[in-house]
Amino acid sequence: MAHDEFSLIRQWTSRSNGQEGDGLTVGIGDDAAVFSPTPETEVVACCDAMVETVHFLRETMKPADIGYKAVISNISDIAAMGGIARYALVSIAVSPSYTDEEYSQLYDGIYEACEQYGVRVIGGDTVSSPKSLHLAVTVLGEVEKGRAICRSQALPGQLVFVTGHVGSSAAGLHLLLAKKEPEEKWLPLAEAHQRPSAQIQAGRLLQASGACGALNDVSDGLASELWEIAEASDVTIHIDAECIPIREEVLAYARIASKEPLDWALYGGEDYQLVGTVSRDGLAALSQQFAELSIPFTVIGCVEGIGKSVLITRDGQQMTLNKAGFNHFVHVEEKKG
Repeated sequence: MAHDEFSLIRQWTSRSNGQEGDGLTVGIGDDAAVFSPTPETEVVACCDAMVETVHFLRETMKPADIGYKAVISNISDIAAMGGIARYALVSIAVSPSYTDEEYSQLYDGIYEACEQYGVRVIGGDTVSSPKSLHLAVTVLGEVEKGRAICRSQALPGQLVFVTGHVGSSAAGLHLLLAKKEPEEKWLPLAEAHQRPSAQIQAGRLLQASGACGALNDVSDGLASELWEIAEASDVTIHIDAECIPIREEVLAYARIASKEPLDWALYGGEDYQLVGTVSRDGLAALSQQFAELSIPFTVIGCVEGIGKSVLITRDGQQMTLNKAGFNHFVHVEEKKG
């Protein structure tokens, strides 16, 4: 890896130059970026870090995939608030184990994700790391004043829904860890892990509907996100395992791998779908809007009352849903099992 830090930074971030305007007053090139949201909106800010061996492995993620996914995980947080992503700050600790070309590819992934969702890179920081790669992305967005959707807004009587499908990313990770060239029929699973999508359109639809109660993105696993809603809202959530949407490819691959697909759906994480609650009165209209946009929208349960707990009916038995999901303090070798 070359040691001319500033020329590398200019090379990696050159696509951000000359982009002032549209709310951005000062971009890359000064001590800080300056932007001005409209008087009718509020700023939504989030930051996620990706650390090698904790959040990704070189054998399962190409450099461009790492950059892409780091941005998507943040944009997904904005989607879960019903907001629009606007700007990104990228901080990277570069490791000598990667080449200049690989870092260029990593930034290709960052800019690909940003361009796809209309986000501008406006700054960040670059430092060195003696061993592993560390990448942190901050995304700043906006939402109509007083209209952000929070985890704490679930109410008894509401229904629980999830967008898209869950378990696909975990199945893809299992596939990639097998260290075999995936067959063509399994490529969608690998893509679900390496190149996930953020549900900005779904979040905006939910925000505009006025029918959405609480909302969360499925980053650490469906079970973990449901528990976060239950605890933040002080409610008891009850879901039906048979209603959880899992792709046919996941079910088929799970049979071959002798794995339980529901466990991938509940505890795998990184699907970046949205899970939340919706009023019964607003369900029909919202379901129709999602159908018109060809976005899967599935009711998987209901909010039963107060209590800060999550129950699941599985194989005819009702039980407390295990409060588990991705744990940043569990070593990657444990997660592989």
